[in-house]
Amino acid sequence: MYDRYYQEFCNEVHRILSCYLFWKMLNNRVAEDKKLLSALNQTPMSWIVTRYSLNVTLFIILGRVFDVDDNAFSVDDLLKCCISEIDSFSLSSLKERKMKDQNGIEPDWLPEYIQNAYESEAEDFQRLRSEVAKHRRVFEAVYRPIRHKLIAHNDKEYMDKSDELWAETNIGELEEIIWFLHDLKETLFDSYENGRKPVLTGREPNLEFYESDFGRLLDSVKGT
Repeated sequence: MYDRYYQEFCNEVHRILSCYLFWKMLNNRVAEDKKLLSALNQTPMSWIVTRYSLNVTLFIILGRVFDVDDNAFSVDDLLKCCISEIDSFSLSSLKERKMKDQNGIEPDWLPEYIQNAYESEAEDFQRLRSEVAKHRRVFEAVYRPIRHKLIAHNDKEYMDKSDELWAETNIGELEEIIWFLHDLKETLFDSYENGRKPVLTGREPNLEFYESDFGRLLDSVKGT
């Protein structure tokens, strides 16, 4: 189950990064590039819908990732799976995976590799769950109300005062949550595939991977 849960989490993080970085680039470049703004204004409705869709999708997926519903997959399910399937992080399991990569043959370098590897324990993932809880509290306090009252539902109380909810947001804070999810994804990969201690190190996503794609699209629209 770990492999399936981890892949789903990777997909969610990729969707979050894609929506956020495209939304951010679209806003920033329109503010800085008059030629691009003129080009987008040739079909303004399309780009208004695009920007709105990116915003809505971002909040929906963030809500899914931090969900605490027992029937819904979330990042907490992934970490609980790490604990319940802790044997998958044992050195013997790591050795099996490395030998599988070598068609079942034990290479000369493998004994020393396994000797120097770290065998993750349940407590390691409990600590990661604590880190998730910190970011969930921020999401629940500031961003979940937007998701519930403005996006998933059209709360009548906030129809004319949605600005009150948006005023609590902070782009740096939101980006910190997104970067954390990426760091967690890479941390779990290193633990499972490389036998490294699952410690968050502030890994940042490969922005060029995303921004080059989005940038080419906007350049194409602009006609460059």
